[in-house]
Amino acid sequence: MEKHYAFRDRLQQVHMPDRVNPDIWTKKSGVVVTEDWTIAVPDTAGELLRTAADDLADYFKVSMRVTLGMNGTRKITISVDSTLPERAFRIRVGKSGILITGHNEKAAAQGIYALEDEMNLNEGPIAAVQDTTRQMRFTPRVIHSGLGSGMYPDAHLSMLAHAGMDAIMLGTGAVLSNSASMERVNDVIRRAARYGIDVYTFSPFHNARHPSDPDAWEHYDAMYGRLFTLCPGLRGMFIVGESCEFPSHDPRTTGKTWRESLNDEKPSPGWFPCDDYPEFISLLRDVIRSHKPDADIIFWTYNWGYIDESLRVKLLENVPTDITIMATFEMFQEFDIKPGVREVCTDYTLWFIGPGTYFRSESEVAARRGLRMYSMTNSGGNTWDIGDVPYLPAPQRWIERWKAITNAQDTLRLDGVMESHTYGFWPSIMPELEKYAYMIPTPDLNELLRKLVVRDFGEENADTVLKAFALYSEGMAHCVSTNEDQYGPCRIGPAYPLFFRDHEPLPIGPESKKNPNNTCNPVYRYNLDLADKLIWETGEYETMAKLFAAGNTLLEGVVSGMSGQKRAKAERLLGVARFIERTARTTVNVKKWHLLKGKLGIYVDTVAIWTGGRKGMPDAASAKNPPVAVEDPRPVLLELLDVAYDELANAEATIPLVEADSRLGYTQELDYCGSAEQIRWKLEKTRRAMDEVAALL
Repeated sequence: MEKHYAFRDRLQQVHMPDRVNPDIWTKKSGVVVTEDWTIAVPDTAGELLRTAADDLADYFKVSMRVTLGMNGTRKITISVDSTLPERAFRIRVGKSGILITGHNEKAAAQGIYALEDEMNLNEGPIAAVQDTTRQMRFTPRVIHSGLGSGMYPDAHLSMLAHAGMDAIMLGTGAVLSNSASMERVNDVIRRAARYGIDVYTFSPFHNARHPSDPDAWEHYDAMYGRLFTLCPGLRGMFIVGESCEFPSHDPRTTGKTWRESLNDEKPSPGWFPCDDYPEFISLLRDVIRSHKPDADIIFWTYNWGYIDESLRVKLLENVPTDITIMATFEMFQEFDIKPGVREVCTDYTLWFIGPGTYFRSESEVAARRGLRMYSMTNSGGNTWDIGDVPYLPAPQRWIERWKAITNAQDTLRLDGVMESHTYGFWPSIMPELEKYAYMIPTPDLNELLRKLVVRDFGEENADTVLKAFALYSEGMAHCVSTNEDQYGPCRIGPAYPLFFRDHEPLPIGPESKKNPNNTCNPVYRYNLDLADKLIWETGEYETMAKLFAAGNTLLEGVVSGMSGQKRAKAERLLGVARFIERTARTTVNVKKWHLLKGKLGIYVDTVAIWTGGRKGMPDAASAKNPPVAVEDPRPVLLELLDVAYDELANAEATIPLVEADSRLGYTQELDYCGSAEQIRWKLEKTRRAMDEVAALL
């Protein structure tokens, strides 16, 4: 059994040990790097280039079993060539040596990592004779830590850089009041720079002044200005409505925070495209840039993407052109699943490929006005679809998402991407593929996927593994994105309880201080006025579970014949896929249980799922029609017991998965939510619910 948090060790292993396979690489043609080679950088090289060169030496030693000398007869020479296009690197491999150049040191480092990638595919210290130039499409590519909130040791920063990420998110809420926090933030900024990584933050402040107030500048300079004075290395700040509201004068809003506006028919300013947002953003821009002239100010319109397009466009037509706009890629798209039944795509999902109408409309304005445009694309390998896993092993579906993102850059406006939110980063085939999906020229991604599968599973197993991945990819197309499930069973998986009448809060995880009840609702909240929608979703999750089960059967056959560290890595992949299957089954059972309780007239909680200040959204409506109990409850009670028995078996089968892999059952935002201890709590509460049901028979 793996100890809690042991997964963090894997997130600091930059180079996999001993990747050499003589049966593979000795049959390939190209230039072989041996111990009589050396790495050379110019005397003028900065810390970033020298750090990358040291990384390459470590790579050869750890992964390729080659210790490079100081005075080798042949060289890997690394330097800067500013005549290359921005964000471009060039790799030249010949018998006399290897030359890696980049437009700047950051780009040259990416050339080093690309050489490592090629040797990993070759499973040996050999690279093809070539003259290859590639340009990276996007900057920034923003990611969160995979270890935990704000945790960025050097090894993890290096891992992020290897994946092509060039920016991270870091909380700064305590900087103004705590010198230790200020020092910690500045330390991360300094160390991240060694790997070509910029540091961004979200606005952590409460805005108590309208920009027209006479003391507005002093008020905001004391917060935003002081933050950038104390942390001058910050690259920029994301400003998003719900966490950066201001006392708007727009009469269509309450002028107060969303929490103060819950019982008001009007929305709060953080959830509406107010006419005075341009004035507010302009003031923050001026305050921040009076301390840091090149600060990147990003205005994320996340909270009102469902509002009428004309109102959103009017706002964007008036924001200053020297800030950056951001819109979530897939969010708010609506689908009619049957006459009179509508689904709305919530945030951070792979269910809908995108782009959605919301993103498209705002990107078009950005293109027309010359605004920089970013998007929350959830493209780094994970989403909120399944909350307790490190990544979604659905490469074929991810390829569709990446192609849609690059097409948005080619046909609309898209300059940078946010790769993840609180679920962070995990190394897998997905970010390896994505790095090259975001390069020009772009390789055939399906061919590259096969090469990665051959590397990890062997040529003899490649077709079977690709079929398993295809089944997982199809399965994610049935993982319907709803607030009820993202803040319910999909967030914590098989640890989610089945309550009948009695209920209680979710337990805090082992060795944790974070309360999961603030984000995950222990009582399933689903408006039974929308029963047709619930039934359709249940069928979709049943299909998802079956597809993952079929993929798992294929992968199990492959893994059983593997050995060594490749088998260990493959077993972890299989554990992730099994956990997703189990989570889909839990979601099915939770939905069935909820519908059956409704048939008995039992509705523990009629309040809608948390939707913040989004008034008027379908999932924001509370139930109006009380459920009518059936005349004969016995068949329903028996069916409830069947559902509960199935879920007990499903949850029990999940315990070995989370005990074998400490990352399963963990979320960066909430800590452990689906640990073995929490699943056992769920089993106890579900058995109690069964006793309540049985007492009525």
